[in-house]
Amino acid sequence: MSPLQSFPENLYEVLGVPPAATDEEIRRAARRRQRETHPDLGGDAGEFTRVRLAVEVLSNPQHRAQHDAWLATERGVVTPPRPDGVRLRKQQHSARSRPGQARAPRSPSGAPGSSEAASRAAAGRTTAGSDAPAFDRIPKPPADARKMGWYRRGWPEHPDVWPAERPTPPEPTAREGLTVLPFLVLGVVLIVAQIVPSSPFATSWWPVTVVLYLLAALWILLRAAGRFFNIARVLYWASLAGIALGAAALFVLAMMRFFDTGEGVLMLAIRAVVSLAGVGLASLAWWGLGPRTRRMEFEGMLTSLANESAPPVHSDQRVWGEPGATAMSHSAPGVNAVRRMCAERLVGERLALLERMPGVRVIHGLRLPGGDRGVATVSHAVLAGHRLALIDAVLGRTGTYGIDGRGHIACDGKPLPASAQEFPHRVERMHEYFGDVAEVRGWLAIVPERSGEFSIDFARTWRRVRPASVESLLREVGDWLAADGAEVDRLLLRDLLELRVEA
Repeated sequence: MSPLQSFPENLYEVLGVPPAATDEEIRRAARRRQRETHPDLGGDAGEFTRVRLAVEVLSNPQHRAQHDAWLATERGVVTPPRPDGVRLRKQQHSARSRPGQARAPRSPSGAPGSSEAASRAAAGRTTAGSDAPAFDRIPKPPADARKMGWYRRGWPEHPDVWPAERPTPPEPTAREGLTVLPFLVLGVVLIVAQIVPSSPFATSWWPVTVVLYLLAALWILLRAAGRFFNIARVLYWASLAGIALGAAALFVLAMMRFFDTGEGVLMLAIRAVVSLAGVGLASLAWWGLGPRTRRMEFEGMLTSLANESAPPVHSDQRVWGEPGATAMSHSAPGVNAVRRMCAERLVGERLALLERMPGVRVIHGLRLPGGDRGVATVSHAVLAGHRLALIDAVLGRTGTYGIDGRGHIACDGKPLPASAQEFPHRVERMHEYFGDVAEVRGWLAIVPERSGEFSIDFARTWRRVRPASVESLLREVGDWLAADGAEVDRLLLRDLLELRVEA
């Protein structure tokens, strides 16, 4: 059975929303619940996994339809009809998610009205600084990462990837030890007592006890490992029924002896009571392993989702796209494509230094969620764990850059073009999109086109965006990402790759 044809519980209840909830209501509930349960914010890791699975299923129309069908069949909960929603992350529109769907035809190169034609036309105009200089003549921005704290840290060779290729059992808890060990100890003691000839419990049918004990040990092992849930359930009821039938047989035999010779009645009754105690302790062990099993079930479903749609766990790929590759044909109208390409190449080459952190993944050329699929409006994205750094590269003239009183980025008091002013709004849009699972910040990296006086005034910054030189960009982004520098969230990386614009 497909892992998405059966679900451990009503996932609407996990998020606290009704079955008729809209995509926007699910998004708000998802953000609230993930912040409440995130381990870094004092939440429980198992509960966070439970919430994350609910988000993954209910934010995908196909998976949500499967969940609704399961609810109607297994729980009798009928969800109201609704129009086909748009997934919060819009994965169903991607070529990878829908391999049978052809992409919309792209306007021919240079065709009037196409984004490529607008970008090429803008390449001959000045939008920031002077006309585009030759790339080889632009001074390479200094960036000595070896002196930066994040670079000098000792990093592991491989990152901690989540979800893993297979569910990872959590550490044993006190509850599990207190509920499982008594049953296991009782079983071992009873088997030894039945085998030793001098024991008052000695009996010739001790192999039956051994078989029942092995069945119990097997379902305990499967339940603790979170595997083969249905088989574990069958073994549990089989062992429980065997122990209960043994206790009943001993009670019947004791009553028959009582009304006959009366010999051995007390010992038979004690054996029956011990068997009943085994039934109770087995039930206690099953209950004690419940939270572990539920967490492993959620982990298993998340792992299946990640293995189907996200980059492989052992993938060596850490960079997607080439710096500046989308500038000439996929820039927004009005942007000087040549200047943008030069800036993205210079900044993108320096971002490779961040790969010293094993969890860093770099994507060049992204669009906004819901935006034109052929227009790359964000130059670079650097992801580490649950931290997402968005970087826009601008080639500008020499001078002093800063944010003026109106909130505009300016050089020597003269505002930069609208394309640079819009970057903070793009970061806010990405924050709305990814804010439920990631921290999002932005940096506007300014590259001077020639030698001369160049500085940045940091007296003012935007809410989530800071202006930066290439050197300050590496220092600030590296220091910020270092907290998650050894972690990879495959599901978050998958969603980010959905926004990548192919060159």
